[in-house]
Amino acid sequence: MEKNLVCKLVKAMELQKGEVVLLNFWGEDTEIQDLYDFVGAVAAEGAMPMTLLHTNQYERELVENMNGEVPEKWMEQFAIVDTVIDIIEKPAGLPPADLSKEKYPVFGTYLQKLFGAFSKKKKMIQVTMPSDTNAKCVGMEPEAYKERIMKALDIDYAKMKTDCQAKIDSFTGNVRTIRTGKDCVLTLDTTGREWIADAGDGALPCGEVYIAPVEEKSNGKVYFETLSVEEVGVFHDVTVTIENGHLISSTNEEFNAFLKELPENGGVVAELGIGMNPNVTGVLGDSVLDENVIGTFHIAIGMNHLFGGKNVCPIHYDFVATGIVE
Repeated sequence: MEKNLVCKLVKAMELQKGEVVLLNFWGEDTEIQDLYDFVGAVAAEGAMPMTLLHTNQYERELVENMNGEVPEKWMEQFAIVDTVIDIIEKPAGLPPADLSKEKYPVFGTYLQKLFGAFSKKKKMIQVTMPSDTNAKCVGMEPEAYKERIMKALDIDYAKMKTDCQAKIDSFTGNVRTIRTGKDCVLTLDTTGREWIADAGDGALPCGEVYIAPVEEKSNGKVYFETLSVEEVGVFHDVTVTIENGHLISSTNEEFNAFLKELPENGGVVAELGIGMNPNVTGVLGDSVLDENVIGTFHIAIGMNHLFGGKNVCPIHYDFVATGIVE
């Protein structure tokens, strides 16, 4: 990634002078220059960077030779951290290549402790990088993927913040109504819940406003011309039915089979989001960007307790569609 774009991203994060920022790097040695560029950009904002590397080799050597759980003394180093920035050149949290299967539980415990500690910080920011690995994960040609990610990242962040707030301010009352094709209507109750603007200090690329609706009070139907489910498949011409906050069925049998395999509380409608990024166009099956496509909305199922809801669940799936949100 170009250094000036890294600086632009860090400035949009609105880091405070003197705060400690952990740069959590998920990538390989060949991509390490990106980490160094983030170190410089964070320091230029008056914050103090720390680094943690998660290359395949580092993770493999660490976990294969770990004789017990992660010592609490080692975890104490993160107590001073105010903000965590994940630099994602590869999917964060996947077991390293060639890690022996018997070490998977050890790796899982290690990640659980890390994520548990980081989730309590003032900010957790994830930057999806334009890498070959990320392109492969979403099934896109590297050059096309890199162009799409870079364009989505290179926006006017001050304007994005203003536009997101204007969208939030445009809503009145505590009931949102979504109208989609085939005369489908879905109502969601948002009483007591607050809208959140994702405009540079959450996930990057960014560009959405979202809210956790009341879990038991979403009812109706939503039509998806294309329904993309990450790591599951892409389905076309699908209508889903939601009753008392649960996605209970659809007109597609493959998608219904997916619903039956969800964990406890996995089918709960957890989020309503609206895409706001003017540099992201077209829903292509990449959840990182698809939910930011301007002119779209998305509903999600699963976890929402981390952003104002009460549903605790190990999964979170976003389903992007077009329609009218009132």
